[in-house]
Amino acid sequence: MFGNRFCAGVAVAVLAGQVVTAASVPAYAVAVPGGQSLAPADPLGSALEELLLAQYSSSSMSSEPSGPSYDVDRQERDPKLSASYGLDERVTRGVIWIIQNGSNECRNSIRPEYRFDCLRNVLGRAASTIENRPNYRDAARELRSLSRKLDGIVSKYQDRSAPRAAVGQRTYRAVSTANLEQARREASEAIDESVTKLLRSAGNSEKRKTHYSQIATAVGSTKRLLRS
Repeated sequence: MFGNRFCAGVAVAVLAGQVVTAASVPAYAVAVPGGQSLAPADPLGSALEELLLAQYSSSSMSSEPSGPSYDVDRQERDPKLSASYGLDERVTRGVIWIIQNGSNECRNSIRPEYRFDCLRNVLGRAASTIENRPNYRDAARELRSLSRKLDGIVSKYQDRSAPRAAVGQRTYRAVSTANLEQARREASEAIDESVTKLLRSAGNSEKRKTHYSQIATAVGSTKRLLRS
C-alpha cells in the first residue's frame, strides 16, 4: 500500500509540473459545427485529475474506481466514490482543485459566451465527487444547485445558431452576445447566493466551517471567470 501511494505521489508531482508548464500557454478552442474543436485535448490535465481523485479517496475506498464515466447529455463526471463519514483535508483540496483547475480551463480554452456552460459542468463534476460522502452532502447539494442554475441561465440566453465549443470530450453551448451582460449579472448573483448557503450549511461545527469555507472561497473565485 505504501508503495502504491508513493508511486501515485511521484506521478502526481511529475504531471503537476508538466501541467503548470502547459498552462502558461493559453489555447482557445475553435468552435465548429457538430461540436468539433481544432484545439488539442488536454490529456495531462485529465490524468492529473484522475490521480488526485484516486489519491484523495484511497483511504476510504474499498476498491479502486473504474475511471470516469460521462453522461452523454449532461457530461458530468461521476467517480463513484464510496461513502466516507469524516471530513478529510485531502478530499476538500481535491474539490477545490477541480473547481480552480476547471475554471482555468474554461478561461483559457473557450470564448466568454461559452464559459457559463463550462462552469456549469465544472461545478457538476465537483459535486459528483463528494455527494456520496455524508459530511460533504450539504456542500455537494449547493454545488449541484449552482450548476443547475447556470444551466438554466444558459438555456434562457442560449444562442441556438452558434456551434458548440469542444474541449476534449466535453462540448459547451454559447450564450448570445446580446444577453451576455445579463447572463453575467444573474450568474454572479447565483454564485454569491451559493457562497452564502455553503457557509451557512456548515452549521455550528468548527471543523465543517473550515472545510466548507474553503469550498465556498473556491466557488466565489469563479466570478472572475465570467468577468474576464
